[in-house]
Amino acid sequence: MSKIITIWGNPGCGKSMFCCNLAKVLTAGKEKALIINADSSTPMLPVWMPERILEASASIGNVLTGLEINTALVAERVVLLKEYPFIGVMGYAAGENPFSYPELKYEKIRTFISEASKLVDFIILDCSSNMLNFFTPTAIEAADLVVRIITPDLRGLNYLRAHKPLLTDEKFHYRDHLTLAGLARPFHAIDEMDHLIGGFDGLLPYAKEIERCGTSGQMFKTLAYCNQRYINSLKLVKGRLEEPEPEDENTGEPYETEEGEFQEPYEEEEEAEWEEPDAGRTSKKYRQAKTAGKERRRRGIFK
Repeated sequence: MSKIITIWGNPGCGKSMFCCNLAKVLTAGKEKALIINADSSTPMLPVWMPERILEASASIGNVLTGLEINTALVAERVVLLKEYPFIGVMGYAAGENPFSYPELKYEKIRTFISEASKLVDFIILDCSSNMLNFFTPTAIEAADLVVRIITPDLRGLNYLRAHKPLLTDEKFHYRDHLTLAGLARPFHAIDEMDHLIGGFDGLLPYAKEIERCGTSGQMFKTLAYCNQRYINSLKLVKGRLEEPEPEDENTGEPYETEEGEFQEPYEEEEEAEWEEPDAGRTSKKYRQAKTAGKERRRRGIFK
């Protein structure tokens, strides 16, 4: 199964551009990535590939509203990029709108993501800013890693405050999301916004060249114009995906506590051997071992 990365945030924060750059970074070693955008309010197929004429049959809407969703159906609708053959995309076609297809259903979205994950190494879910689009909360729930991109201004701050209450359920793992400052500019009060938002894990600085590529149908060519801070944010996401997960006590598989945090399996350690007191006092080595043992038993886990 592939790694699922969900990208969400306020409108105009650079989500789709980040998805394109992330796909290129993740496929540098010839791994395969699939970018999925299910925002019917802005069909992305003609934005990603303005030079190609794609019929409505290539639309993701035909998959999400199909009677039966399986791997073969998903594979038929994946559009491969000519210049980057290890990257595929799925989205709505030109001219489609929110009324082109029936309302999306939770079960079908989960099935779709599950079937798509069997095709490639990485699934990148480029989400709508509108939480009423069922695809966004479902994608957040299904992800192995969630990245929220917020512009470091009042728009981003108030968007986050408005949508945070919608993601309080533990299944959304809100506290584990990476937070990036999107389209950060020199005049933004980054430090103040960092405090109000709860901390940025990285910056995605604005650049004219990136904006030009985004508006001219060259979204997959922007990586060359990203400065070091942008690159570091991409590396951060890639590093999180490469981190090994802790293993279960009995099965050797990763496991999760009631608090939603992964823990290492419990392992017994040898008790410290008793040493005779030296000159009326216990050895330093024994005292340290005894103190460490009490602390481990108190916490209930071994480090």
